[in-house]
Amino acid sequence: MTQLTARELLVMLYETALDAVDGRYLVNQWLRDNQGSSLQRRPFTYCVAIGKAAAAMLQGALDSSPSIKSSLLICPPSKITRQLKKNKNINCLASSHPVPDEKSIQAGLVLIDFLSKLEASDELLFLISGGTSALVEVPIDSITLEQLQAINHYLLSSGKDIYQVNAWRQQFSTIKGGGLLNSIKQATVTQLLLSDVKQDKVEFIGSGLLVQSSSDPDNDDYLSSLLPAEKLDYKATEPGVDVTTHIIGNLKLAMQAVHQAAQAEGLASFLHEQFLEGDACSVANNLYKQLQAAEPGIHIWGGETTVCLPEKPGVGGRNQTLALAFAQHIVDQPGLHLLAAGTDGVDGNSNCAGAVVSMHTAEKARKMGFDMQAEIDKANAGLLLMATDDLVLGNNSNTNVMDIVIAYKTE
Repeated sequence: MTQLTARELLVMLYETALDAVDGRYLVNQWLRDNQGSSLQRRPFTYCVAIGKAAAAMLQGALDSSPSIKSSLLICPPSKITRQLKKNKNINCLASSHPVPDEKSIQAGLVLIDFLSKLEASDELLFLISGGTSALVEVPIDSITLEQLQAINHYLLSSGKDIYQVNAWRQQFSTIKGGGLLNSIKQATVTQLLLSDVKQDKVEFIGSGLLVQSSSDPDNDDYLSSLLPAEKLDYKATEPGVDVTTHIIGNLKLAMQAVHQAAQAEGLASFLHEQFLEGDACSVANNLYKQLQAAEPGIHIWGGETTVCLPEKPGVGGRNQTLALAFAQHIVDQPGLHLLAAGTDGVDGNSNCAGAVVSMHTAEKARKMGFDMQAEIDKANAGLLLMATDDLVLGNNSNTNVMDIVIAYKTE
């Protein structure tokens, strides 16, 4: 039986999940397993890496593929290591997330220029993870940067799921939804993906730079009004590029790692297939009801909930909101603890991944004069959870496979 405290145990299990889907490890492993195989007949000579986990993924490629001559890396500035910066064969671009800005537009232009300089005979590898949608963009001609930012702010606060968010992003982009295929000369390219979408639908991972989407966005009068009356189709109708796609890491892999680690600690462990989505507070309520009737042990879920933000949101994100909403139910239940955290190490506009809550969360909040529900309504869960010392950091995350929720029921 584990000798860790409940909080220590849950944080350890969360970190185990991150290790299992580490971008550097998974890319390195895939390339080593497939060097010289039918999946990779010739060594890769050029690489494009985009996303929150792109820096780690690129390092994994360089670890195992010395044949790579030149690479383009587009990722958040905090993810670019000194080792990558010093490599003269890598063009490192620090870009913006979660809302695109002028750096995102510049990154899109640099990406197209990078591809234009390659020969048709070059072997090209793409490494894509979540976050790509904001980090790189070339909008349609009728959309200004200010409009693009307004669109993204609207999408991120709308409560729409990731499918609809990315389906709408594709409408305003010349490179998403397969549009980037128009800039590729190679007959075949390979892309390795870390999935941050439900059911690992490749057309929505990074808004599908190399995958033509067949999904239509939902009805939205505001967004529809921004599209030109006769919208040009920037997507390649016959791209002529054979894209070989491999999903090397996903939420299921992270959850399975937690399950095995819990068993190794001598605990009963339960993997729940239910995908957590929709309003974070409603999900918290449902999880509490499930745990009331559940057996003691570790319970594991995954997904990506949503929060409809007020006009002036406070500090926090969907995982902190979920955790705080759950804490309201367990004010007199010492046997329940819950961790909710993003595998990318970031939750909303905060600098942490999520939170671990227990009955002591509400007790400490009350003593400090907080109204828990009021802070939730203000989208300010992060401030309260910082005061109660319940936040979870994810500074060492090299991945992005959505969110994980781990509960520990001791009795």
